[in-house]
Amino acid sequence: MKRQALKIELLDDCVFSATPATEGGHKSLDRIPGAALLGAAAGRLYTALGQHDTFTVFHSGKVRIGDSLPWDGCSIGWPVPRCWHFPKTRGADEGGFLAAERLYNFALENKPSLPDNEQPKQLRDGYVHADGRYSKLAHSLRLKTAIDPATGRADEGRLFGYDALHRGQTFLSVIEADDTVEDRLFERLVETLTGDVLLGRSRSAEYGRARVTVVDLPEMPKPGKAGDSLTLWLLSDLALTDAWGQPTLQPDGEALGLPGAQVVWDRTFLRSRRYSPWNAARHGYDRERLVLEAGGVITLRLNDHNRGKAIGALENGIGLYREAGLGRLWIDPPLLQSVHPAFAGRSAATPETTPAPEPNHPLVGWLKAAAGISWKQKAEEWAREFEKVYLQKLDESRRLNGIPGGVAYGPSSSQWSTVLETARSATGDALHRALFEGDDAVIKATGEGWNIEVKEEREYLPLARWLERHFADRKNAAPKSYAHFVRLLARRIQDHIDNRRV
Repeated sequence: MKRQALKIELLDDCVFSATPATEGGHKSLDRIPGAALLGAAAGRLYTALGQHDTFTVFHSGKVRIGDSLPWDGCSIGWPVPRCWHFPKTRGADEGGFLAAERLYNFALENKPSLPDNEQPKQLRDGYVHADGRYSKLAHSLRLKTAIDPATGRADEGRLFGYDALHRGQTFLSVIEADDTVEDRLFERLVETLTGDVLLGRSRSAEYGRARVTVVDLPEMPKPGKAGDSLTLWLLSDLALTDAWGQPTLQPDGEALGLPGAQVVWDRTFLRSRRYSPWNAARHGYDRERLVLEAGGVITLRLNDHNRGKAIGALENGIGLYREAGLGRLWIDPPLLQSVHPAFAGRSAATPETTPAPEPNHPLVGWLKAAAGISWKQKAEEWAREFEKVYLQKLDESRRLNGIPGGVAYGPSSSQWSTVLETARSATGDALHRALFEGDDAVIKATGEGWNIEVKEEREYLPLARWLERHFADRKNAAPKSYAHFVRLLARRIQDHIDNRRV
C-alpha cells in the first residue's frame, strides 16, 4: 500500500460544520474531515484527469484521504475511545495528561468497577496521544449579521454565528492508495494538495486558508495481540449498510464485512450523527449520511472466522465513503488491552524547528524576488512582524501609565474590525487616506483608544500617529499588498483582544 503524510497548518480560522442545520447554534467538527481535502484536490484536478483516472482517484475507494487529526510535530492525537470511563468527581486529566489510574476500560469481558462506589462518567471529547497527552482543540465563535443589499445595512433578524477551528493549529492527514493505483496518479494527487489551499465553509470571506506540506510518515496503528474476539476502535466516522443496502446504525458481522461474527453489545460503545455534506461543484447537498462517530468501540466475537483473515478484511477500512476518510479502524489497540491504559513513556513533543532569522542584506532581497515570493506571502510576513511590535508598544504604554493587566487598554476589537472592513473596500493610497486623513478617518489621534501615548525613541506621540508613520513604510508596496497587510494585521490583533491577551 502507498502512504503519504501531509501536515496541515491553519492560517485562518476554518469552519467544518458538524451538521447542515441553518437554525440554532452552529457547531464545528474538532478535526479536518478527509472530505475537505478530497474536495480541494477535486477542485484542482477533477477535470484535468481522464475519465478513468478521475474515477480511480475520486470514486473507486482505491485512494483514501484520511481525516486530519491533531499533530504536535511528534505524534498524532487519536479520538478518545468511548469505552474509557473515569470517576465523575475527580476528572480524567491532570497537567495536560490523562491519568491512567483514573481511566477504566469498560470494553473488557470482566467490566471493572470503580473504587468506593464512585459514579463513572464516559470520556467523550478530545484526543489522546501515545504517551497519554490529552488535547482539546481551540475553537472561536464569531457572531455576524447578513447585509441587506438594498440598504447596505444589517438585515434585521438575520444574525448568525460560526464556530470555527482557531488558526495556528496543526493537523496530520495520511493519504493511502492500493498497490494497483499508478504511482503517477498518487504523486500527482499529493503534489496537487501541497501548498496553500482553501478548506471548509465561507472560503470567500475570512475563513479557510491552510498550508499543506509533505512530512515523514509517523508510526501507524498496528493490530494488537491475538484472542477469540476483535476490538475495533473507530479512528474516523463509520458509515455502514445493512443486507438491503440501507444505512444502518446497528452494526452486525455482515455490515462489518465478517458474516457470522457477532457484536458483543455490552462491550460496545457507540454514538451516531447524521448530516448532509455540501457539494460546492453541484451547488447542493449530497445524500444524507448516517454515521457512527469517531471514538466508538465495537467488540466482535469471531466464532468460526480465522483471525488473520478477519484482520486482513478490516485493516484497509470498512463501510462507505472511504475515499473521504471514513471507515478507519485500529484493530485490538494496545491501549484497550487492560483495565487501565498503558501509555508510552512521557516525553516532551519535539517542537517544530524555527528557521533562523535571515540576514538583512540586499542580496537576500534579490534572491527572494528571484524565487518569486508572492505579494501575499510578503504581506503575511509584514503582519506577523508588525503585530509583535504593536503589542510590545501597547505593553510599554500600559506600564508607563500604570494600567493593570486585566483592564482594557488601547483600541477595542470593534475599532480594529472597522479597520478590517475599510481595508476590504479600499487599497493603496485611498486606503491610507481613509485610515488616517480627514475628520472621518478611521484611526485618528482624537479617537478613544487611538489617543493613548506610545514612546518612539525620545518622543511620545499618540498611537494613531505612530501607526500612520509605520503604515506609510508599507504603503509604497503594491496597493493590494498594502491592503492585505492591513486586513491580516487587524484580524490578528482582533484575535488577541478577543482572547484577552491584551
